[in-house]
Amino acid sequence: MAKVWGPLHSDDARGKLADSMVFMGWKGIKTVRQWLKPTNPKREKQGNIRTIIGGLGRAIGKIVADSEFHDQLIDLDLIPDQQSKQSYLVQYIKDNYLAGGGATMTANYVAQVASYASVDAPTSWTGRAVDLGILDFSLDYDTIDTFDQGFGLFLIAKAAKALSFTGAPYTDAEEVISWTTEQIDAFVADFTA
Repeated sequence: MAKVWGPLHSDDARGKLADSMVFMGWKGIKTVRQWLKPTNPKREKQGNIRTIIGGLGRAIGKIVADSEFHDQLIDLDLIPDQQSKQSYLVQYIKDNYLAGGGATMTANYVAQVASYASVDAPTSWTGRAVDLGILDFSLDYDTIDTFDQGFGLFLIAKAAKALSFTGAPYTDAEEVISWTTEQIDAFVADFTA
């Protein structure tokens, strides 16, 4: 509903009027424009990106504040001001492992999923994801494989190793793809410890 006030005949209106007009002030100038219904197109490319970002966000969201993992992010001074650990890690993984937008991001996602499919301990990744309450994620309008619950943990582990986290399993010689069940357990324990 538009609110109108006019002290000393300097009338001003702000807000929406009957799904047809929007009154507002912009840089001290009073303006009015046509009201447009917001849209949320559900295109395939957009669904793919939303699936990737949503799956990552759900996995990263399981990192408890003040946990060993969270403390390493703070101690290494990785999180920029005005950014959360979740947004930082999603951005880092997107930029370093799923770089690009649209079709490029989808192609990089497919390549990372193929890498994850060749891990030495796939049931360990999935089992730890289930223990944390991470679910597979998909949208009905995407065209990529479902974001596997263990895949999110796998990408977080790759990021932690690349960001020079200290202690086991991050400093172990093996790449994340070759981590044993014990290394995966130690990594996941850092989420909640």
